[in-house]
Amino acid sequence: MTRSQNRPLVLALASLKGGVGKTTSAVHIAAHLTQAGCTVLLADGDRIRTATAWGRGGALPFTVGGMASLSQAGKYDAVVIDSRGGLEDVDLIDLAESCAALILPSTPDLGGMDGMAQTVEVLRSAGIPNDRYAALLTMVRPGSERKLTEARAALEDAGIPALAQTVRLSEAFRDANNGGVLVRDVRGNSLAKGLWAEYGRVTGEIVAMTGGKL
Repeated sequence: MTRSQNRPLVLALASLKGGVGKTTSAVHIAAHLTQAGCTVLLADGDRIRTATAWGRGGALPFTVGGMASLSQAGKYDAVVIDSRGGLEDVDLIDLAESCAALILPSTPDLGGMDGMAQTVEVLRSAGIPNDRYAALLTMVRPGSERKLTEARAALEDAGIPALAQTVRLSEAFRDANNGGVLVRDVRGNSLAKGLWAEYGRVTGEIVAMTGGKL
């Protein structure tokens, strides 16, 4: 995948609710874009700067900067924005209007789905077309197929687009964060490679939303 017309591909992640895998998703989407041949900036807008801390050891294959680093976005093929949790409505709308695809991570439970519905209501009220955003169901527990099915049905009933690929819950992501590495590089966890592959499919779907291809 390459940059066209000297403008970077801008992807963003947003969530009203914390603890839904937003930063984990941002990190691994950025990594898969890098693997596809892009130079990538991850702009860390979260209050606690989790992505910045994650990349401090220098093992991540892309640049991590604060929101001020967006002034240098033209140097990159792709930009992934890990937005501040609980954005005000006006900031959420600005983010949606400035990116090619807005991804809304959510756990497949009542709390996560309620936050998702509130976010989408704001986007719809601003006239953001539904092909510009999509839900990403994360932290899916093993054996929770019924809950996942119910979550997908709820999204469909509400007319909220969702990525087909989901991401499982695993301590491998915590270990990756603590070690400053990607989940594929976590040793001693049999799920690590599969989790990395899940984010590969997630990234492919997101790029396809923008009319591109990995």
